[in-house]
Amino acid sequence: MSDNINNMNNDNFTNIVSGVERVSKKKGKKIALISGITAVALVGGGVAAYNLSDFVKNQVNIRVMKPDNYYAWVTEENAKTFAQSAKEKYSKTYDKVQNGNNSNVSLKYTASDGFRDYALNSLLGESYGDSTDEESQKIVDIINNINEIAIGGNVNSKDGMSSGSAFVSFNGENIVNEEIALDSGNYDFFMRVPELTEQWLCLSMGEIMDESADELSDIMTNPEKYLSPEQLEDMIIRYTNIWNQCVEDIEMEKKESVDICDITVDYTVLSVELNESDMVNIAKEYIEEIKNDDVLKNIVVGLGECTEEEWTSGLDEALNGLESEDTSDNDVQLNVETYVDANGDIRGTRFSVEDEGDAFIAFGKDGENVRGEFSFTEGNEELFSAELYADENDGKYSGNIDFTYTDYDETAETISVEFTDYEVVNEEEGYFNADVTLIIPDVDPIAIDFNSDGNKQDISYNINFDGTDYGTVTLSMSVNSGADVSIPDKNDAFTVSYMDSDVSLADYIPEENMKTFIHDILVKIGFSDEDASEGADDMTYGMYYDSDDWETEDSEFDDFDNFDDFDDSDISIPEEVFEETTEEQDENVWNLYEEGMFSEGDISENELTADEPQEEVAESESSVSESAE
Repeated sequence: MSDNINNMNNDNFTNIVSGVERVSKKKGKKIALISGITAVALVGGGVAAYNLSDFVKNQVNIRVMKPDNYYAWVTEENAKTFAQSAKEKYSKTYDKVQNGNNSNVSLKYTASDGFRDYALNSLLGESYGDSTDEESQKIVDIINNINEIAIGGNVNSKDGMSSGSAFVSFNGENIVNEEIALDSGNYDFFMRVPELTEQWLCLSMGEIMDESADELSDIMTNPEKYLSPEQLEDMIIRYTNIWNQCVEDIEMEKKESVDICDITVDYTVLSVELNESDMVNIAKEYIEEIKNDDVLKNIVVGLGECTEEEWTSGLDEALNGLESEDTSDNDVQLNVETYVDANGDIRGTRFSVEDEGDAFIAFGKDGENVRGEFSFTEGNEELFSAELYADENDGKYSGNIDFTYTDYDETAETISVEFTDYEVVNEEEGYFNADVTLIIPDVDPIAIDFNSDGNKQDISYNINFDGTDYGTVTLSMSVNSGADVSIPDKNDAFTVSYMDSDVSLADYIPEENMKTFIHDILVKIGFSDEDASEGADDMTYGMYYDSDDWETEDSEFDDFDNFDDFDDSDISIPEEVFEETTEEQDENVWNLYEEGMFSEGDISENELTADEPQEEVAESESSVSESAE
């Protein structure tokens, strides 16, 4: 046979395959080489496509894997993706802690004519414009002088230390400046107002802090010591795998139609049914893993929530409780559905208990329509739902989110958040642009503008009710990497312990400094120099003198060392009050008696008015007597 094959020349072979030109050995080798390269390229390209394309990978696995294996693969891959994202964000947060942060925040109110008119109407009445009263005109001038009021500050934080400043401004000019600092290691809080004194005030709280506070401070300043980014990633994957190892008998439906708000999308639906025994076993597996999880234990113990012994004994007790559970009921207790899109991404899930209720959450996209839905039902009654309706246009989203809940009288109420041109401009910090309107039943719409240039976030709210503009409130926030922290010298500070109770303000700030400080603020607001001086005197007096220092002329209160010693039974009613009984006097006396301004024995029954029937007096006396008993 071999000879026959050897004798089969190219001509004979060519005759068999008619129309095919004979190929030389040299050309044949070239074609073979090209074919081999092509085959390798196809195979390699297929492997690359599998590895690089989520769509291809998912489509292959959904066809070749058994439902249980596919379910485990999908959940693990999604867990890995989420864990990787969590790891990166946590790592960036840790880097910020190490490098320090500079945080800025301010809240500004811009006044309007509507506000000024409302304030004057409230203080002086609607005819305030016709008033020629000098005091009223002062108020009018001050209110009309209000254009902008703001408060804010900035804080630099690094290595558990913080320092910064705060301010209050009026019409763009700072009227109060405050410097602050925090030494979290020693629990010392520093502050000063330079216009009042250059000396720092130190509030020392170390005496009231315990070891748990030290451990919490250590966690906040050294988070990676307790949980590294890699450990966080491992925990997410590890606890997901426990679930995969516990569930089995997965049912898979390909291209199942799932309704999300007003669109229908095709998802692969993976279902698992769990009975009481299944759920007990899952709980035991998780508790065993938690019990042996040193990372999680170190965090909880580090926060001072429990000791290591309490950690172990508590989880052992939980395991013993599960061991005693009756798991003889094999009926399905819980059904879990997972919705997977064509790329293998989990887009939603449903947890349901037959005849009791379910929880459903899912997201989907149909063309430019983006939809999301979350609902929670009990029995046949929907207790809460949230629906997202958004349309995408050039990377921006416009639509609304409707929140519907059942209130105490079982009436369904809906609150809507409408948004236009939502776009993220700084994903790391979460800054975004959008025009948002909050729609609440029986309330005027509340319009809020979110604006960002990528470096800070501004949130503005125009206060508008019944067509009247009352001004605009704007909140601005920003966080930047890098910090320069400066902590004052405690030895040079005026130190006050948290436990001190006999500290006097005069020991830290002279009274005259305070008067000048308040006077200057009042002048900047719009008060005259004379009125500012008078106001400063009044306010300062209340700060530096207490009730023990108050004096009154010709008053029975002078006999009391302190108002706490006041006893209404010590007041006697002069006889002349009752010499000429008038209707008005009688009414006043009765009111005083009713309000407890003097005791029952201070007046006789004859001195009570005839307008008050004696039965009512008797009832009052009886109730007093019963109360005493």
